[in-house]
Amino acid sequence: MVRIDLLPPEILLEILSRLPVTSLIHFKSTSHAGRNLISDPRLPQMFGNRVSNSNPCLIVFSYNSPAPRRLYFVDSEGCSRKVRRIDAPQHSKFYNLVGSCNGLLCLSIPIIGGSSVSHMSPMSHSLLIYNPFVGDAVRVPPANRFLNQSEVFGFGFHPRTGEFKVVRILCYEKIMTVADPELVVEEVNDGFTTVYESMVQVFTVGTTEWRKKGAPPPQLTDEIGPPEALVEGSLHWVTDVELGGVGLIYGIISFELADEVFGEIPHPPCQRFVSRDYSLSVLNGCLSAAGLVDTCHFDTWVLKQYRVKESWVKQFSFDTYVPGGWPRFFTVICALKNGEILLQNEDSSLVSYDPVENRFKTLQISGLPNWFQALPFLPSLFSAKATMNLQL
Repeated sequence: MVRIDLLPPEILLEILSRLPVTSLIHFKSTSHAGRNLISDPRLPQMFGNRVSNSNPCLIVFSYNSPAPRRLYFVDSEGCSRKVRRIDAPQHSKFYNLVGSCNGLLCLSIPIIGGSSVSHMSPMSHSLLIYNPFVGDAVRVPPANRFLNQSEVFGFGFHPRTGEFKVVRILCYEKIMTVADPELVVEEVNDGFTTVYESMVQVFTVGTTEWRKKGAPPPQLTDEIGPPEALVEGSLHWVTDVELGGVGLIYGIISFELADEVFGEIPHPPCQRFVSRDYSLSVLNGCLSAAGLVDTCHFDTWVLKQYRVKESWVKQFSFDTYVPGGWPRFFTVICALKNGEILLQNEDSSLVSYDPVENRFKTLQISGLPNWFQALPFLPSLFSAKATMNLQL
């Protein structure tokens, strides 16, 4: 048997770059020689080139209540796979997954008075940007706290500026005097009243302070959740939009990370999406909108040319009716290299869908939690600081 460390370096690097990331991390942790080999500065780029041409892996975030939150990883090799546990930074038991991009995860840890909590409202959050396979994390400085605040975060990268940014949408209470002539009040207590305000703040990774960007659009209410898709350097949300004479329709709001401005994305031609089942994702680099139509069909549209309304194309549609039961609802996760679409069923199973044959196949993955969110993920061997061009 040939000792692996006796192979020519170029051949050895080529072999290592083709291994699954979990195998590389195991190799690194089990021997001093493995640690030295994995530390070759050429390997992260070679590995990145390889995974960019493979099916995306999955980050699985469990939110079984009241159990602690957990992160898992599912490799992209083969259909019979196992989930692998990922250690959270700082051994936190309660955290939320804000988003992922470029091999990094952004996690929010709820805190009050410096102590982590599992649930409490109002609350603020500590933010970490984390590479789960290298194991390093970059802490985001704390933002200002306000009275009875609620907040939601988004995380993304803009290719034009090369910057990573965190967006914070904040709703909070403000105590004001009734003497303010511009104030319209409903309740007055001892000459004071409470009004509700909202604000957007942006943090650019590598700086030291959060910056105020005014108020969010009125469609982004205090019930809005995290953004659902990062496309063309913009974060995207589904919102309710009031259309005169028609009532509520469902629109798409974007936040462009380079210029830090909100905008509206033209919606798909179909306006019959059921609101709670209308979601966004990314398919082959394009913004995708999917959901139930008339409660019996699941349609998926793709915006082939960003922000061009006429470029919406219905990618696929299938019947969701189950005899004797409710219609099935799916979440689109990503497109696979073989043309199939990876979906998450409402029962938390993962399914691949062949739009040509109109055929479904349940993926046999052992160890999946009962309730989870699955995100496509391209693992990276670059540290979080190196990925974000921070000083090492």
